[in-house]
Amino acid sequence: MTLADVVVAGLHLLFAAVWGGSVVFMAIAVLPAAREGLLDSEPLAELTKQFKRIARAGAVVTLLTGGHQAANGYMDSLFSSTRGHLVLGMVALWLALAALSEIGAARLTDGTNERKVRTPAADARPFFLAASVVAVALFVDAGALAAPW
Repeated sequence: MTLADVVVAGLHLLFAAVWGGSVVFMAIAVLPAAREGLLDSEPLAELTKQFKRIARAGAVVTLLTGGHQAANGYMDSLFSSTRGHLVLGMVALWLALAALSEIGAARLTDGTNERKVRTPAADARPFFLAASVVAVALFVDAGALAAPW
């Protein structure tokens, strides 16, 4: 493994962890507070704006670094090996996490633009909960991929 491969793998894990962690944080800390009316629209809008930045950066960096890793280790056996299937599963989960993150954040943004908090938080909740499950599944998949086969 070259130094470039180590850096790419490190960036991949770092951005995946921050993205996944931010999804879970929104689901278990921010949205319940917003649904209870403990947050005003301005702080919720700012948290959502920061979440979008994290989610988008996470999506782009993990796509690029994951593509690099796949091209350097799995392309020949993508459809014919367990490790290849894990990589394909990770791609599908990545797509789901990106979509759920964007939809959930859009639901919050739509409401906070109208100075609402409780309804947008309730509308975004199912998407963030689903995204949290997908984020955990991604880490389980990554753990299986890292295991020696």
